[in-house]
Amino acid sequence: MLAYIRIAAASGALLSLKDLVELLGIDTTEKELEDLVSTDRSLSSQVFIWSGLVLMKEPGASSEGAQAATKNEEKRRLRAIANVEAARTFAQPLIRDAAMVAVAGTNSYLSAAEDDDIDFYCITKADGMWAFMLKALVLSRVSSVTRKSAPPFCFSFVLDHRRARDELSMPKDALFARDTLTAKVISGTGAYHELLEWGPWMSNYFASLYDRRLRESGATSSPPPKRRGSRVLNSLLFLTVGSYVSLRAWVLNRKYAKQGRSEDIFTTKIGPDRLEYVSRSYAELGKMYQPLQKR
Repeated sequence: MLAYIRIAAASGALLSLKDLVELLGIDTTEKELEDLVSTDRSLSSQVFIWSGLVLMKEPGASSEGAQAATKNEEKRRLRAIANVEAARTFAQPLIRDAAMVAVAGTNSYLSAAEDDDIDFYCITKADGMWAFMLKALVLSRVSSVTRKSAPPFCFSFVLDHRRARDELSMPKDALFARDTLTAKVISGTGAYHELLEWGPWMSNYFASLYDRRLRESGATSSPPPKRRGSRVLNSLLFLTVGSYVSLRAWVLNRKYAKQGRSEDIFTTKIGPDRLEYVSRSYAELGKMYQPLQKR
């Protein structure tokens, strides 16, 4: 329990009792969990409940501080909801080229800071990834000019359909599982359901959350279309657009290094069928999940 609370705190967020019950996957109610926290000497010395949210006890903590923290969390939630809606509008021209378009990261957890990007988690049609990315980059550039004060869109995890099956069938860590299970699907519920079916290993970490998302997506989905792109065009665009993406990533990392923003420096995993950005802060967050690894 404390591990989940600390992970949320590291991201500047708060966990609700509802979320905590689902993450723990235990047969209990929110009220029973609240009673446990208040009566367990070890837990009550480290955390407390305020307005349904679980807060870490800090030196000099007060009810005023708790109230301010809960108000801030509400602002983060409303900001995330607005960002998801902005992503939904932005992504409409991309839907045709993708099996699934979803929002991931802090916005999918409904707890976004002011300077957080809007991260996308996408599955494109087979051999169509770089045609998708070309369109996405052009639209992102236009958006950055017309929406100067809005958070930037970041395509932080993109796979083509064939690669997605290979990736999701192979067990990964708890952070990847939770990111997938909390993704806010904009289009392609059928592909999302298929993705969950490819990765039953996710239930090893979050059984209740996995079962709920599998059930929800199965109830509202239709089979994903089996469209394919052009392998030749995809290879050509990978050599051109992919080279641009790699160069842009290098330039950004140099900028972050000069500004002393070491936690924002990221590695880029790139190929004809994948694009993934992994920042140092995200990698450190993944390490916090390691004690939760069940298998």
